[in-house]
Amino acid sequence: MTALLTPKQLALAAGVSESTVKRWCDRGLLPVARTPGGHRRIQLHEALRVLKELNLPLRHPEALGLPAFSGQGQRVLEKAKDELLQALKNAQADRCRIILHELRCVGLSFAEIGDHVIAPAFEQIGQEWECGKLQIYQERVACCILSEVLAEMVSTLPEETMHQPLAIGATLSQDHYVLASQLVQLVLREKGWRARFLGPNLPAPTLRQAIADWHPRLFWLSISHIASQQEVIDACQNLFDYCRQSDCLFVIGGRSIDTSLRQQLRYSAYCPDLTHLAMLLDTLPPPVQTTEGVTGRSTERPSDAPSG
Repeated sequence: MTALLTPKQLALAAGVSESTVKRWCDRGLLPVARTPGGHRRIQLHEALRVLKELNLPLRHPEALGLPAFSGQGQRVLEKAKDELLQALKNAQADRCRIILHELRCVGLSFAEIGDHVIAPAFEQIGQEWECGKLQIYQERVACCILSEVLAEMVSTLPEETMHQPLAIGATLSQDHYVLASQLVQLVLREKGWRARFLGPNLPAPTLRQAIADWHPRLFWLSISHIASQQEVIDACQNLFDYCRQSDCLFVIGGRSIDTSLRQQLRYSAYCPDLTHLAMLLDTLPPPVQTTEGVTGRSTERPSDAPSG
């Protein structure tokens, strides 16, 4: 996708004149950057925001580097789930892109898309695999396709800044699932956080070290597969204790946490779905930005890498 757009590209995409787009820029409705030659350049997420605010349809999304839409952007969530399910089962990556981008362009949040479209689609895929209607490879291909599409959708969000609070997350040893954490990352980014998924299949000691190195304000643990309940219980206790010492919220969630297990886990917050995560983020007070950061440590590092 194109990182920076010209007024002409946006005009083509929206079906308006180039002079209209330039007026949006000059009135401050549409923030722009300037090239060394003084030409206007527009970020993709700002272009989508303005079109939504002005209630203008995206007539030619391909002009912005987005897939061409089917014209069914106002689809209901149930229909979107069914269409995504079929696209994933048939390994139609471009169709998946179209469906998710349309849902975003009509104003749905990543939490809504994740909870009401992606999660039920994959639940159905899992059921069909268990009863022999789908092969294992088809489920894996569906996961890979969606992972690629979600990674691409990061470009539709504003760029991160060092002034935003940092969240990091992972899955524990023998838990190789990444889609849930990719969605968590997108919800956090949409809510104005910097978010880093450290990866799947990581032991608790290295996650403790990551918290020590990165000084996040929030650490999330996605639990989609459990090899040993006791190991998960011990890991959560360990990470909760360390997060509490580090002034860091320890947030857990995942399809493998049932009521019985949840009662044995330690955590700052439990989010059964992305909607609850978004609500949690809305209740958190904004971080105090000082030269010493929230916890007396500097939060202004020159890059996203942890301090040495």
